[in-house]
Amino acid sequence: MLAEVAWEAAAPASGGSVTLTLQLSPQTVMRDLPASADYCEVSTATRLIADRWSLLVVRELAVGNTRFSEIHDALPGLSRSLLASRLRYLERLGIIERLDPCQGDRRSKHFYALTEVGWGLMPVLKALGDWGMQFRADSDDLSDMAVRLHRMRESIDRSSLPNGRISIQFLFSNSKQHSAWLRVDRAGTRACLGIWEGEPNLIVRSTPATLSDLYWGRRTCRDAIANRDITFEGPEKYARGFSGWFSNRPAVRGYDTRVL
Repeated sequence: MLAEVAWEAAAPASGGSVTLTLQLSPQTVMRDLPASADYCEVSTATRLIADRWSLLVVRELAVGNTRFSEIHDALPGLSRSLLASRLRYLERLGIIERLDPCQGDRRSKHFYALTEVGWGLMPVLKALGDWGMQFRADSDDLSDMAVRLHRMRESIDRSSLPNGRISIQFLFSNSKQHSAWLRVDRAGTRACLGIWEGEPNLIVRSTPATLSDLYWGRRTCRDAIANRDITFEGPEKYARGFSGWFSNRPAVRGYDTRVL
């Protein structure tokens, strides 16, 4: 039996692209692999999806980011061209499928969804997430903080806010990055690391890890308050309403975030 290896060559001067296919025997493949490659099931899986971005794209689809722009916004550092390449690759593997938009929906030409094979990766993502939490739960990395803040901004439900607007100042303990702010008004939703120059409606004292747990539904706001892992300074109605303002987060939208 022969193995096929295909790649796209540079476009010729006349335009278009050329696809080259190389036929390799199993013996040749084995010969060129490192001696440590044992060709067990784990080896097969890592060769297929253990690049930097594939599983992260699968995760975003699982939590409801189904359009190209939504996936791109949720994964800082992933270029649009590389995302397009990863989506095509995952589609070829049968992990995702590309679907036409609903009639009248002009936001995108198409959207993506996990196949049954793709959903089968959820236990893998859960195991990786659980394993990774021991290393990153209290991370002070600025890029991690920025991603958490971006997710909170995207999950805001404007209709649940007092008069459709709010300004929140986050103050973090046990973190090199001590603060961040989020503001919603007529101009839109904005968020940034640091101290907001205006007067916030609500000050939230917590840790990045606690906010991440609340976002993904790993714990409830009631539990975090009871354990003093999150506290509020401001009008009581704002403190009581805080947990309901982020109803677009996966834990509320109905996705099984226990596996994410």
